[in-house]
Amino acid sequence: MTSPTSVPPREDTFQSSARLFGVANSALSITCSVYLAVGLSYLAERRIASGLWIVLGVLGVRWVLLTFISRWDEHAAATLRARWRATLVRHLTRPQPERERARGDLALAIEQASHAPSLELLAASAVSALAGLAVLFWAGGWLALTVTVALLAAAVPLYRRAGTRSQSTALEYQGRRTMLENRQLELLHHTTELRALGAVEYGANEIAAISDSEHAIAIRAIRVALESSLVTEFLSGVSIGLVAMVVGFALLGGRISLEHALIAVLVTSEIFTHVRRYGVEFHRREDSERSLNLLGRADDALAPYSSQLLVATNVVTTASGQRVNVVLEPGRHLLVTGPSGSGKTTLLDTLIGWRDPTSGTVARADVRTGHVSVESSLLSGTLRDNLVLGRSIPDLDVLACLSSLGLNGPRFEDLDTELLADGRGISTGENIRLVLARALLASPDLLYIDDIAGVLDDDGRRLVQRAIVANRSLGVVEATVDTPLITDVDQRVELGS
Repeated sequence: MTSPTSVPPREDTFQSSARLFGVANSALSITCSVYLAVGLSYLAERRIASGLWIVLGVLGVRWVLLTFISRWDEHAAATLRARWRATLVRHLTRPQPERERARGDLALAIEQASHAPSLELLAASAVSALAGLAVLFWAGGWLALTVTVALLAAAVPLYRRAGTRSQSTALEYQGRRTMLENRQLELLHHTTELRALGAVEYGANEIAAISDSEHAIAIRAIRVALESSLVTEFLSGVSIGLVAMVVGFALLGGRISLEHALIAVLVTSEIFTHVRRYGVEFHRREDSERSLNLLGRADDALAPYSSQLLVATNVVTTASGQRVNVVLEPGRHLLVTGPSGSGKTTLLDTLIGWRDPTSGTVARADVRTGHVSVESSLLSGTLRDNLVLGRSIPDLDVLACLSSLGLNGPRFEDLDTELLADGRGISTGENIRLVLARALLASPDLLYIDDIAGVLDDDGRRLVQRAIVANRSLGVVEATVDTPLITDVDQRVELGS
C-alpha cells in the first residue's frame, strides 16, 4: 500500500527557493542598513556627493529587492492556486456526509495554502537576520547587544501568545462559517416542508442568529489581530529606542563614531523588522499548514499493480466496536448483515471513505464507484439527464438498462420526460431502480448497495439481482438486515446488535 506524498515536487521547489530568498533578503537588508549608515554619516560630515550616491544606491537596491520578492511571491502564489484548483475535482467528486456538504473550506484553504512560500521566506529571513547581532556587537558594543537580545527573548513568548489567540479565533470563525453554510444548505433542502408548515420564519431566524454570531467572532478576531500588532510594534520601538540611547551616550562620550552609532540603530531596526514580520504571521502559518493538509488529504490508495478493489484492515467504526477485515477483488461480493442499529451503514460509509474509522486502515483502488441507498435521490431535469449525467451514452443503451430493471412503459420510454426534484411522482421502488440504473450506466468497478432490498417487491429484487450478476467483473458490497440481493456471496461480515 502506498500513500500520496503530502507535498508535491513543485511545492518543494518553492520551499527551497523561499528559504534561499529569505536568507538573501535579510543579508542584503542588513548590508543596505550598514551602507545607509555610512551614507548618512558622509552627509553629516558634509561629503554631500558621496553620501547622496550611497543613499540613492541603497534605496535603489532595496527597491529592486522588494520588487523581486513581491513578483516572486505573486508568481508562487498564482502557481499554487492553479495547482490546487486543478485538484478540486478530486475533492468535490467525493460525496460528503450531510453535515459536511458545504465545501467553502476548500476555497479558503486554496487561498491560505498559496501563501506558504511567502511565509517560508519570512521564517528564513527572521532566522538569518539574527546574524545581524554580530554586526550590532561590532558597531554598538556589548550593552547594545545585551539590550537587543533581552528584548528579542522577551518578544518570543508574547509573539506566541498573540499568535495562539489569533489562531484560536480564526478556527472558531471558520467553524461557525462552516456551520452557517451547512445549515443554509439543509434549510434550503427542506424549504418545501417548512413553507407547508408555515415555519419559514423559523429557518430565517436561525440563519440570522448564526450569522450574527459569525460577525461577532470576526470582530473579536480583528481586535486580537490589532492587539498582536500593538505588542510587536511596542517591543520593536522600545528596542530601537534603548539601543539609540545606549549608542547616543557612547557617541557623546567619544567611545564610538557617528558611523558606528548609525549602524547599530539601523541594524537593530532591521533585525526587529524581520522578526516582527515573522511573529505577526504566526496564525497565518498555522492556517497555511492546516490548508495544505486539507488539500493534500487523499484516501489511502492501493498500489497500481494491485488487483484488489478494497482492503480494510482491523477497521473499527464509530457505530461498532467490532473489528472488520475485508479484501475485495473484481467480480467478488461482500455481504454485511446485522440487525437495525448495528452499524451497517456506518461501515459502508467508512469503506467508501465518507467517514474515518476509529481505528484501522482502509485502502481503495482508484476506480469508478457507485452507491445506491434508500436515501439516494434524483435531480430535477429530464430522465436522460439523470441517468447519463453528461456522458455520451446512446439512448438504446439507456433504454436497455431501464428495461433490464423492469422500468418500462410510457414514463420511462421517453428519455425527455421531466422529473421533479427528489423524484417526486415516482414510487420508492422505481426511484431506487432509477438510481441503480444511473450507477450501472457509469460502468462502475465497485458498487455499494445500502439496504435497498426491503423497498423492492419480489419481481424488482429478482430483476436487480439479475442486472448485478450480469456484470461479472463488478465488485459488490451490500448491507442488509435479512433480504440480500446478492446470493453468491464470497465474503460475509456479521455485525452484532
